Amino acid sequence: MNFVQPNLALDEARATPLGYRKDIDGLRAVAVLPVLLYHAFPKAVPGGFYGVDIFFVISGFLITGIIHKQMLSGRFSVADFYARRIRRIFPALITVVLVTFLIAWFVLPPRELKSLGTNIAGGAIFIQNFILLGQVGYFDLAADKKPLLHLWSLAIEEQYYVVWPLLLMLIGAWRRKSLAITLALAAASFIACLVVQTRAPDHAFYLPVTRAWELMAGSALALWAGGRAIGNERGPEAASIGREIIVVAALLAIVAAFWLYDRKLPHPGFLTLVPVLAAAALIGMSGTLVHRHVLGARPAVFVGLISYPLYLWHYPLMAYARIHFVDGVAPSVMWGIVIASVVLAWLTYRFIERPIRFGRNWVPLKVGALVGSMAALGIVGLVADRTNGLPIRIPQSLRGFMLDGSETARFWRADKCLLKPDQSAADFAAECAGTGRHPLVLAWGDSYAASLYPGLAHFASERGFDVAEFTASACPPLLGFVHPERRFCKGANDFVIQKIAELKPDLVLLYSTWSYGPDDIRSGLDRTVPALRELKVPRIVLLGPPASWLGESLPANLLDYYFQTHSLLPARTKFRSNENWTRVQDEFLEAQAQRVGIQYISARRIMCNEDGCLARIGPDGSELTAYDLGHLTYPGSIFVAKQVLDAVPGFDK
Repeated sequence: MNFVQPNLALDEARATPLGYRKDIDGLRAVAVLPVLLYHAFPKAVPGGFYGVDIFFVISGFLITGIIHKQMLSGRFSVADFYARRIRRIFPALITVVLVTFLIAWFVLPPRELKSLGTNIAGGAIFIQNFILLGQVGYFDLAADKKPLLHLWSLAIEEQYYVVWPLLLMLIGAWRRKSLAITLALAAASFIACLVVQTRAPDHAFYLPVTRAWELMAGSALALWAGGRAIGNERGPEAASIGREIIVVAALLAIVAAFWLYDRKLPHPGFLTLVPVLAAAALIGMSGTLVHRHVLGARPAVFVGLISYPLYLWHYPLMAYARIHFVDGVAPSVMWGIVIASVVLAWLTYRFIERPIRFGRNWVPLKVGALVGSMAALGIVGLVADRTNGLPIRIPQSLRGFMLDGSETARFWRADKCLLKPDQSAADFAAECAGTGRHPLVLAWGDSYAASLYPGLAHFASERGFDVAEFTASACPPLLGFVHPERRFCKGANDFVIQKIAELKPDLVLLYSTWSYGPDDIRSGLDRTVPALRELKVPRIVLLGPPASWLGESLPANLLDYYFQTHSLLPARTKFRSNENWTRVQDEFLEAQAQRVGIQYISARRIMCNEDGCLARIGPDGSELTAYDLGHLTYPGSIFVAKQVLDAVPGFDK
């Protein structure tokens, strides 16, 4: 099949005053393929996500080159620029987002559809990066199961396109200084990126200010080269040996970044300079063997031409696969998704994107229709968000089970006694210590411990004790534990041990997901238990993990079970139970508790037996035990807390 149409180069040449360069489309292929492979097989291409940084450089170069050349000739129009951007970006984006929403209507429970609705609304006005920044954290849905997560990069590009043309117009009167000003702004953005990265990595990743330097690298190159590549004016004759070496080194640097970098490195950061500058070198030159026979090769050009819809299509398909296949997506399925993404990308490019983008008939009508369609999608997303996931889709009998976490999390005292990732121990509120009465139960751990707090507080008055809560997300109650993505964890635990010395609790309850390395748990207990004993804590209890579930969440499993069987999920069930992992972890933790000589209580045994684990409790099984994969609901917290207290002498009545 001849995917590349004969008049394609002519269409592209007409689309930009710079003319068409096959090698840039080839570079797009170099950028998009590692991104796809990283999302499909993260271990195979651990640094594949750096392809997005290459896209930023390409975008900055092309857009700035076009704008600057039109400004020099006095033909630049802001309205025309944005109209062309709309015709370029909107057709494929509307198509992919619409299909993503239609699939979600039939497969996602309300909590997940609410999140998708927020992302659709944010994507429609290109603020997805800010939306995701607000959702970053332990409690948010898994990143690889968010169908539109990848739109963050498109949002940053569009934000750049809004500001940069206007800024170029302001500095246009000083054309000789435009390159110097651009370089100065890029340097400022890069410095801001490095500073923010050390303090708030998520902000460095998502903020346009800390990403702008990558686009400005391309912009500066366009201003320096006048929108042309070095050597382009001489045609495709053999390039000098020096330029050949530079280009080969640049390509090898990009390839090395894909395989030698990984997500453990600060990103964006100092090392991001390597793929960014290498991409700039490849764009800034042409006519070399690499440009003619690698980047300009027909397969590379084809992938580059469909790279935008390919980027859009692949992530929703992979996210839905991960949602559906709760035990993991088989490699064969993932390869099928990669192939399907390529086919859908070509169809979108050939029959949707290209006719709308390059056709010259009815241009104002096309732009108006695209803007209206995008606005309509944004409204749909907003409705999905404001209605908490369009519960009208769900049978009436199941709607009461479609929890989103707010029903329970409001009792956790988040930001006060449950620290979020960006909070330090100084943010613990005074109320976390309780009222000063004794006996005192102190809950110490991560968000699982926070989910148990409502149940403990429920029985405090009835059984005559007080409750203190000192918890931090993804931070187990282990002294000396260092979490690479929770820089305040160690400090929080050091603070808690000081509060224990001050409060003198009668019972310290250590509770966590315990989904950490065995060596970390073992060594952490070896430090924590002696420290508690030195403070003469009368009773120390290690509480093992509760029933946990595979898939997206327990409410999602209940909905899937209904779709499959047309019946309600049994109160006690093995359906998508993560019992195997929980049992192994339970046995390990019990052995560790015995080794250090403290009481062990198994939350798993409270909730599970040979017939399965409790998914529903309460009158007629009307209440779920978890709202996600393991955090206890308010009724679940009361249920588990009662069994825990009954097992501890002195608190059993």
